[in-house]
Amino acid sequence: MPVRSTPPERVVFHLGPTNSGKTYESLQALAATGSGVYAAPLRQLAHEAYAKLSALLPAGTVGLSTGEEEVDPHAPVVCCTVEKAPLRGELLVLDESHWVADPDRGHHWARLLLTGEYREMHLISAAEAHPLLAPLVDDAGSVEVVTHQRLSRLDVLRAPVRTTGVRPQTLVVAFSRKTVYAVAAELDRHRPGRVGVLYGALPPATRREVIQRFTTGELDVLVTTDVIGHGINVPATTVLFAETTKFDGTELRPLRSWEAAQIAGRAGRYGLTGHGTVGVLTGVRGLKPSTALVSHGAEVARGDRASDLPRRAPRLRPELADLGALEAVDLPEALVRWQAWARAATRDEAVTPDDVTSLVLRVQALLPLLRGPLGAAGDLHTVWRLVTLAIDYQPPRRTRWLVLARAALRHAAGLPVAPELVLPDVPVGGSVEEYEQAAAAARDAQTLLRQFPGVAGLDADDAAWVEEECAEAISEMLPDAIAVSRSSACAECGTAIAPWFSTCRPCSAPRGRGPGRDTGRDPARGGRRGPRSGSRQGRRATRSGRG
Repeated sequence: MPVRSTPPERVVFHLGPTNSGKTYESLQALAATGSGVYAAPLRQLAHEAYAKLSALLPAGTVGLSTGEEEVDPHAPVVCCTVEKAPLRGELLVLDESHWVADPDRGHHWARLLLTGEYREMHLISAAEAHPLLAPLVDDAGSVEVVTHQRLSRLDVLRAPVRTTGVRPQTLVVAFSRKTVYAVAAELDRHRPGRVGVLYGALPPATRREVIQRFTTGELDVLVTTDVIGHGINVPATTVLFAETTKFDGTELRPLRSWEAAQIAGRAGRYGLTGHGTVGVLTGVRGLKPSTALVSHGAEVARGDRASDLPRRAPRLRPELADLGALEAVDLPEALVRWQAWARAATRDEAVTPDDVTSLVLRVQALLPLLRGPLGAAGDLHTVWRLVTLAIDYQPPRRTRWLVLARAALRHAAGLPVAPELVLPDVPVGGSVEEYEQAAAAARDAQTLLRQFPGVAGLDADDAAWVEEECAEAISEMLPDAIAVSRSSACAECGTAIAPWFSTCRPCSAPRGRGPGRDTGRDPARGGRRGPRSGSRQGRRATRSGRG
């Protein structure tokens, strides 16, 4: 079991609903100490903390470290994503600590809390997560629980708001890319050029720019997915739910009350606006949000009612040293044996073993490559580093991870690697979606090149440049993409339909579809652009110090 040699002297739990000052007080403690780490689940939150602490502390005192970028990562105070948090330091501020229950990334929180050697820890969380977190730090010298109350009012609108009645400083929430664009297009008819979109597939730089435009008032309305609910602060007076069901990767289901509360709590941020209101948006065909569910979420956001935060036990994921493997070929069996052992070892513990199936599948995908010329490069530690790269392994991106891993092995074996395999160039005249895909590929390349620099003659800065170019293109294209999006209309006949369909049922019937007929395109594919200037190769030739 993971252990630490030096337990924390003090642990402070900051428990409470959204907008209750939990993060503010913790950052003040970190600034006063002058040494430590702020860790959060999202790069956007790390950026926010970096900006706030940089304004409080002398220049050069605060650093930033995420999977894609680093600024003074060895500074006395570092703001980072949880995966990048060091395991020792003076003071740890762990934001959104209830992510310890997340089935995909919760193991990073559990490992940090179980093994992190900090003199003091400040854990920020919803109150419902306290039973999950407390056993992970029960070796602390002292434990203090600070209960926070919401600092501003949050009222529920009695009547639905129509698309014609949406006011400035409003967040409108939907749960798929298509629906976000459909809702934005409907709202843009009434506020041309004053509606923005925010969703997970946008490059981080574009997300920051959109948030900045909303913050400064350049945008009146922001149509967003639940990415806004993860602690991002904007001056919104109203949150409207366009829908209250989401696909969670397995099923289409109603929001849980804690999910609704995280989103509803973005309204009426203390110090940014007055009190907040939350309600539902009506008038978009196919969307029927539940007022009762939104009201329930508002109660949780105010702290008047307990949420239904899942009671998942924090998960452990093994480190290489835990497995006892001697060669790469040993890893599949070692992982399976570790999981069987861990199930028994944690039976009476506050943690449970993570499912290591995805790790086993990655190893099994790599092993056939090691039987040929790449075998000499596939030592145990190299294979483990490739297996644990923070690159999505869910289809259809599974192939992308394997291509990058094979490229790293070829480079280590001294074999040539085509640069375009690792880092596709910036699209020419592409759509928003094509630029998003290119930016995602560039982020994957950054992840690889930070671990294996020099593959295909590239480094992480090359990949960062491609992502920045794509982000710039998307930022330029978004207004037109919103304006030309179809708002819940059949691409064939114009009949009003739900936004997740491209055509109505009669038009999509096989007998009604002739050769060459357009069956509809993603609404974000509007706004075709001319060629962007400069390829990766040309840009690399003009960069300082490169030929």
